[in-house]
Amino acid sequence: MNISEKLEQLFSTSFERGLFSGNVLVAKDGKVLYTGIFGLSNYYSEEQLTSNSIFELASVTKPLTAIGIGILVEQGKLNYSDSIEKWLPNFPYPRITLRHALTHTSGLPDYMELFEKHWDYQRIATNTDVLHLLATYRPQPYFNAGEKYQYSNTGYVCLASVIEAAARMPYSTFMQNYVFTPAKMHRTKIMNRRYKPEFIEDFAYGFIRSAENSPLILPDGLPGYEFVKYLDGIQGDGMIHSTIIDLLSLDTKLRSGDLLSASSLDLALSPILTEDGQKTPCGYGWFIDNIPNIGIRISHSGGWPGYSTMLASYLEAGYTVILLSNVENLYAKESMSSWLQQIEQYISESIIRETE
Repeated sequence: MNISEKLEQLFSTSFERGLFSGNVLVAKDGKVLYTGIFGLSNYYSEEQLTSNSIFELASVTKPLTAIGIGILVEQGKLNYSDSIEKWLPNFPYPRITLRHALTHTSGLPDYMELFEKHWDYQRIATNTDVLHLLATYRPQPYFNAGEKYQYSNTGYVCLASVIEAAARMPYSTFMQNYVFTPAKMHRTKIMNRRYKPEFIEDFAYGFIRSAENSPLILPDGLPGYEFVKYLDGIQGDGMIHSTIIDLLSLDTKLRSGDLLSASSLDLALSPILTEDGQKTPCGYGWFIDNIPNIGIRISHSGGWPGYSTMLASYLEAGYTVILLSNVENLYAKESMSSWLQQIEQYISESIIRETE
């Protein structure tokens, strides 16, 4: 079997077993090798997914936010060494820079914990509220800036607010004008659909299945998932919504230098050393790995109730893998990482065959 046939078998079987619902795209050198569309965009109304269905990307938003920062640096409006406090005057952690936030070396406390303790769950929060809670309660950072690596959602919320301050426009407007439009991401947008409801055609709603053979349910009505509502107005670490087609276009434009210069991209894809002597697993928004037989992979995954997402780009081998799922099976062992590993095995086998 060729790689397309193997992918079809893998995801058809996963779909039939109730383990996968969503869209899959694998490309090489920008040309699509395989597209798979499995399941429904709305399991209540039984509308079908299409290749243009929009999914919530969750943390796959982060590398796009990082691209936005890089564009402003190229425009001369920001420097990576700028303190966040320079752009957000009431920010209570003066030594943290944009570089620290981009590389998850800021030590910033988790804003979600702040909201659990200090928020009226009936209100929907925005970035302004995140900054207000940080300034009001001043929780201790986990470590001094630059000392260690620890993944931080808070850092990327702050970066979105810095984009607004430096660009003098809303984060959503800047990203539309300077990232989505140049990258020809025609259906991509920042949405806070509970905070600002809007009708979006062909929208993939994220559902949860709590146990095998149990019904699919939207998280909004589930106990313990109140945060999907009250955190819905926050941007930068999540809330970009996109399609498999648009994400392939992003990857293509990034590789071609249409979004960032080669030197900016090299910097964004370079790990840094923390003060404790460790190399970060990421550059600016992208995780960087070397995959046997395939080479360098830059990637980011995302997860939010009802959604699992993955964007992986193999710089030397030329492959792109995009996985967007809108059903979360709480009981299942299968995950984006396990599917990605299987796809990488197929890619590796294909590369080996080509070199024989």
